[in-house]
Amino acid sequence: MTKLAINNLKKAYGDNLVIPSVDLGINDGEFVVFVGPSGCGKSTLLRMIAGLESISGGEIKLNGKCLNGIHPSEREVAMVFQSYALYPHMTVEKNMGFPLKMAGVDKSDISKKVKETASHLQLEALLNRLPGKLSGGQRQRVAIGRAIVRDPELFLFDEPLSNLDAKLRGEMRVYLKQLHQQLNATMVYVTHDQVEAMTLADKIVVLNKGNIEQVGAPEELYNRPVNRFVAAFIGTPVMNFLPHTALGMIAPNMPIPEGVKSIGLRPNQIVVDPTAYDCEMTINVVEPLGHARLYYGELAGETFVVESENAYAQGDKLPLSLSKSVCHYFDQKEQRIERSEVANAA
Repeated sequence: MTKLAINNLKKAYGDNLVIPSVDLGINDGEFVVFVGPSGCGKSTLLRMIAGLESISGGEIKLNGKCLNGIHPSEREVAMVFQSYALYPHMTVEKNMGFPLKMAGVDKSDISKKVKETASHLQLEALLNRLPGKLSGGQRQRVAIGRAIVRDPELFLFDEPLSNLDAKLRGEMRVYLKQLHQQLNATMVYVTHDQVEAMTLADKIVVLNKGNIEQVGAPEELYNRPVNRFVAAFIGTPVMNFLPHTALGMIAPNMPIPEGVKSIGLRPNQIVVDPTAYDCEMTINVVEPLGHARLYYGELAGETFVVESENAYAQGDKLPLSLSKSVCHYFDQKEQRIERSEVANAA
């Protein structure tokens, strides 16, 4: 069942068209993440869904109801912002219950709903505290709780973890995933962090200059990026790219079929093989990860990164078997060429 339908949605600021046209369907119970570089339009798109930003064309439907022109307070949508936006003079309990109070809900019902939500968020012991006495992670949970008590049809998250340190971000990612499973709610989440996108999403929407480049499950985007933009954006460390002409010099035994203009190789999918290698890369920098190491160098004049469990040092020659590695192929227009097509062409 389609929960949210976005049809031919446009946004312009004067003559500046920031979102040319977006079509997207989000199903009931999905956790969908909008991801892309700064300025790609992901937060603008989220704010249009929330009603905080006007639309220049198209329509937004929630449960079949058109939201165009509907006030944000009447959209059955709850939004969690990057800033916690908590009232500093109110306790956790009052902050969480404030939307219900404004809606005229009975005090006893507010108390019951707040305590029930606090138990989901492990905030029971903090209900009488002021926001100033809470950690960043606790404040964000209160902001999420304030959204939950409204029992909305749709949850919207605008980079909610960006103010937290790395450890807290990791903990909150797990927490949000568990919360989604508990509530079975429909959630739309905006981030520039593709690690958050990969770990949280049922479905990722990759945006670039206001356009959707690809929509799919995390594994699909990682293993079958539709073009070089998605291939470069999804995955850490980023994918290496080599022009097809370079492979003739560094890996002459590796056949490159007609139509392939560049090849992408993920650092963790490159084979290091001292017994049968195509080329060697001089290691300029070594970055230990604990479980493996990242080796930085150059191949055919291009910066190149390899992840391997094998132990080498700066200045060593790293033996690479590109022909045994997992390759991604792209044409002149930077669109993906399926490996089956490459195999047939070869």
